[in-house]
Amino acid sequence: MVTESPRASTGGADEVLAHVGRLRADAGLMDGYARRLRTTAGTLATCPSAPGWSRPALERQAAACASAADRLRAAAEALLSHARADRPAQGTAASS
Repeated sequence: MVTESPRASTGGADEVLAHVGRLRADAGLMDGYARRLRTTAGTLATCPSAPGWSRPALERQAAACASAADRLRAAAEALLSHARADRPAQGTAASS
């Protein structure tokens, strides 16, 4: 049986929140990369000397970045929900 040591739970909420923040920040970065890739693909569309494969490749990369951003946000929300569910409810302690 696996048990959690009291030391492992100390500061756990702060660590989880920090990790959620990092996941959200990474999602923002991925959105930015997707925007830049789409902008570059749009620029290549007007460039007659650009290789024909370059624009579709950049569009695929932009879609992958957008998908990664969505998954990072979903992971952050799932982690936050999990952390909230693990918190003991306040005001439910039995009075003795």
